[in-house]
Amino acid sequence: MLAPPFSNLVERLVSFLPMFVGCVINESLSHKGAMAGLDPVAERVVDRPTDPDATTWHVRWYQLDEASLRARLPGLAEAMRPQWYAHFWSGDDLCVVLAGRTFWAKASDRTTWREFIAYGDKAGIERQWTENIPTVLPDWVAAALDRK
Repeated sequence: MLAPPFSNLVERLVSFLPMFVGCVINESLSHKGAMAGLDPVAERVVDRPTDPDATTWHVRWYQLDEASLRARLPGLAEAMRPQWYAHFWSGDDLCVVLAGRTFWAKASDRTTWREFIAYGDKAGIERQWTENIPTVLPDWVAAALDRK
């Protein structure tokens, strides 16, 4: 453990790291280990009666620094079920997780989305999802982050 003056310095430095925010639907995971130990900053239960995989979605939003995100990505990609995705972003940096793969793109440059859209096509993810990945927080998630 660091001595008090250094522990405060570390806390202040960590606060300057870019924070990623992202959405993971609990039902998209084959097992919950990929997000174990992380508490969502916001969560909602959504009824999806026409979804053949899961008629109820537990939509969880997380906030974590880039190093923590990168450490979790292999496990998250391994746990992601086919035909689902998760995504995280910070500023213009967008990370999309599909079954078995992770992609980095620029949120503002749709040409950088081509690779994960093509992979999604092969994985059976409809383009209505991969071409419209949100990079603006819903108001209820922004409010939860403000309270944090």
